[in-house]
Amino acid sequence: MNPLQDRIEIVDGRPIVKATGQSVDDVVRRLEGGEPTVKVAAGQPLDLIAALAFAALGDDSSEGPSLVQQPPGRPRLDEALSAPELGRLFPNAPRVAILALSAGLLQIHDFWEPSHEAAQEADDLGERRFSAYWHAVAHRREPDPGNASYWFRRVGKHPLFPALAEAAAPLLLEYGDDRLTARLTGTGAWNPSAMIDLCATAKTGTAQAGLARRLQRLELGLLLAATAEAASD
Repeated sequence: MNPLQDRIEIVDGRPIVKATGQSVDDVVRRLEGGEPTVKVAAGQPLDLIAALAFAALGDDSSEGPSLVQQPPGRPRLDEALSAPELGRLFPNAPRVAILALSAGLLQIHDFWEPSHEAAQEADDLGERRFSAYWHAVAHRREPDPGNASYWFRRVGKHPLFPALAEAAAPLLLEYGDDRLTARLTGTGAWNPSAMIDLCATAKTGTAQAGLARRLQRLELGLLLAATAEAASD
């Protein structure tokens, strides 16, 4: 269901970019070393985005990023995730699409402040489809539930919500809380307000927190894939 994740395969226990055979670790190492994104991508920009997504989100067994912002685990990646570098990777994309993509990549790699700034700039320039969603996620992870709710109201009925509800169904079924399932997906689409409440109340180390992180991982992966697709159109 996630086209970015489909670009990665596990070979001998290592995540590999299918099209190039390059390992995700090598992609990240080269970017951390300062190589330009265009050079590392070698003409396959979405493969590079897929590698960066996997580095932050992991595979389906991973819980993904924490519910609350943390210091970046790979602090030398900040330049590679910036709008100028991504603009070189997608030279035909509008600036607002690049800013939204930068906001997403920076957010999943825990560069909270620059992610927030990129989302705000994209919104100021009139982009609503993805920047408002990344802005809402930033405030949910800040954590500032009230501000997150404001931005999700600006998001409105996002086209991602039905797909997210469908993707979340197996996790919710496994967890076995019918009331929570009804709150999150009872309308057949994702309820971001219920997700804010779940993230705000889940206690670290509990099964509920583990569920919230796995749901967030799904959400971030699908949102990043859609944001990247918009930049590559």
